[in-house]
Amino acid sequence: MSFFSLKVILFLSIRLQVSKVQKNKINYLKMEFIDNGIGIHDKLKDIIFQRGYANKKKTKGLGFGLSLVKKIIKSYNGQIWVEDRVKGDFSKGSNFIILIPLYSIIGLKD
Repeated sequence: MSFFSLKVILFLSIRLQVSKVQKNKINYLKMEFIDNGIGIHDKLKDIIFQRGYANKKKTKGLGFGLSLVKKIIKSYNGQIWVEDRVKGDFSKGSNFIILIPLYSIIGLKD
């Protein structure tokens, strides 16, 4: 009987897309961090931003990273959330979206 092992090499890519959008008559800087990783299941999309959340099965983190990012973005009156890179199929990667009002960045109302 012979056994063999198959190594699968995955190439993770992260693309940064920056644009200006208007929402509710406010101009925002929109930053999208789009990857082709394993994705984030819909059940987890909100809780990954909570302080202390760590996926104990797959990570070694303490769960402070995304909650800290969210807190900083909120201090600029911004928003952060995550979507599927391919709508309806979380397993194809993630798209983290950040909106920060331009007036928070440049210090002026637009």
